[in-house]
Amino acid sequence: MEPTRIGRYVIERLLGKGAMGVVYLARDPVIGRRVALKTLKPPTDAEEAEEFRQRFLREAQAAGILNHPGIVTVHDAGVDEATGLSYIAMEFIEGKSLRELMKSGHPFAYSDIARIGAALASGLDYAHSKGVVHRDIKPANIIITPQGSAKITDFGIARLESSNLTTAGQFIGTPNYMSPEQVTGAKVDGRSDLFSLGVVLFELLTGTRPFAGESLTEVTYKIVHEPAPIPSQLRPGVPPSFNPIILKMLEKDPEQRYARGAEVARALDVLRRILLGVGSGNATQLTLAATQAPTVTEAESMTGVPTATRATAVERAEPPQPSVWRLPITPRWVAISLAAVVLPPAVAIGLLSASVDRGPYRGPEPGEASRRHAVVAAQRKAAAALAAGNAGEAERLLAPVWDQAPHSPVARRLQVAAQQLRQQQEAALARNASAQRLLNEGKELLREGNWRAAQARFEGVLEILPDDPLAREYLELARERARLPRGRTEQRAVGFQTPTPTAAPVGEARIEIYFNSPLSAGVVELEDAGKVLLKKPFDFSTKGFLGVRRRATGIFQDAITLPAGTRTLTVRLRGAEGGLLGEEAIPVDVTGGGRYLLKIEMDNERAVPRFGLTSVRGRS
Repeated sequence: MEPTRIGRYVIERLLGKGAMGVVYLARDPVIGRRVALKTLKPPTDAEEAEEFRQRFLREAQAAGILNHPGIVTVHDAGVDEATGLSYIAMEFIEGKSLRELMKSGHPFAYSDIARIGAALASGLDYAHSKGVVHRDIKPANIIITPQGSAKITDFGIARLESSNLTTAGQFIGTPNYMSPEQVTGAKVDGRSDLFSLGVVLFELLTGTRPFAGESLTEVTYKIVHEPAPIPSQLRPGVPPSFNPIILKMLEKDPEQRYARGAEVARALDVLRRILLGVGSGNATQLTLAATQAPTVTEAESMTGVPTATRATAVERAEPPQPSVWRLPITPRWVAISLAAVVLPPAVAIGLLSASVDRGPYRGPEPGEASRRHAVVAAQRKAAAALAAGNAGEAERLLAPVWDQAPHSPVARRLQVAAQQLRQQQEAALARNASAQRLLNEGKELLREGNWRAAQARFEGVLEILPDDPLAREYLELARERARLPRGRTEQRAVGFQTPTPTAAPVGEARIEIYFNSPLSAGVVELEDAGKVLLKKPFDFSTKGFLGVRRRATGIFQDAITLPAGTRTLTVRLRGAEGGLLGEEAIPVDVTGGGRYLLKIEMDNERAVPRFGLTSVRGRS
């Protein structure tokens, strides 16, 4: 006799029975909500029954935190004191299980299979993010509503009902949807549910399971050791675009599968949109027929007998051809002559026509060629942006590529190169800014007579830019002043007062040019009253991926000699294309035997260059 009440719930009718319990349609008298009330029979042993109830409550509490459109909500759980039954109250969904639809031969369009798979993967991703793993994803635990929405049920119950091993080490239920780590007893996480979902989608696409066998041993061996078949090769007409997604979900090693359900949902949603581009009137549908046997026993379920075995096919009958002998021709020899002339070519043409394969042939989907061209064009533009040293533009161009070609190795390598270039540029700018700040602090301390502190600042500059000649000269001056008594200090630093020559200028002076360039390439020019003293190009770019030139920064150094006297030096900096970036005329009294430092400074490649000429006199 069926109970009329379990816990506080009033039983309305029976929904179904299983190996471990019964499902009722019940009503909560407190708020009037209708629920699906599932009861579970505890073990007969008292100690095992208590452990079962405690684990049941823990699993129900974990499932109760889940609130997602793709998951059947758990409202309540408890133990009925009158009957001793453990029960769980779940959201009541009007609809049928996916297993029932597959057995009844319900047709699914390929775009619907992608949509259902994406919805299930999204629900699993949400559950995994909450630390809940289902462990028993199969068609019987997936409900399809009359509106076509897919929901996963039995969260929190699957682990109790389908724990896969009894105390004697035997399987409970079918192992066809189990992951390799479940079969071998290894650690199970959310990627195990994605493997089981891959088996469900494989069966929807092909009408058979990927790891079928004649015995339990054969099925479990194939799950652990044999690769899954390719869906489109197993069943003609299956879009090949499903192959990489399904096969990645069915990888033996969890590390080789999708890491999260969100990645599966995203891939299937993109595929759904591509399939819908064909047009609803021409969308190929997959019809799943019921099995021929009246019942399917548990032993047959373990052997992997598929729930759908064939697709419907339509044959077109040719109308009968009229006989030549019934034509209204009286002379017999005319008919024989016509038959001798007409019939052999007609038969040959008919045989040739029958041997021609008329398809259907699945060519590229509409828009596929333009999509691929767009992906390749974006990758080429990103490579050009990298060659020009514009890492941000390269990353922006690669962003839409991930939606269309998420596994493109070319896009991945370009992304890595762009990130490395951006990091290098940011690091170079930070180093230059830090060095300039220390140099300015050292100059100020040198003017104030704080030699020790100035020395520390210049040493810091050289740690960042070891080849900076100006910082080296300042460091030597600071060290010299630190060694001299206070009364003997004499300003002879770069940028300080230089003695006016008392005699006519004689001899030559050395002018050193130094440029810590943020530019990848350019030209430095130096003239004296229209006479070209120096015109030297520089190029710090390197050969990178696919042979393109990668931008880089570097230090430009050179030196010239100049006769003593009053001069007006004109210094120019041009870009890689020859455009003028900056120019300045610098008057200077050149002293014979002296040294001068011409320094070009730019904060970044878009800044206006600054030019400075300072005397670096030899010390006695």
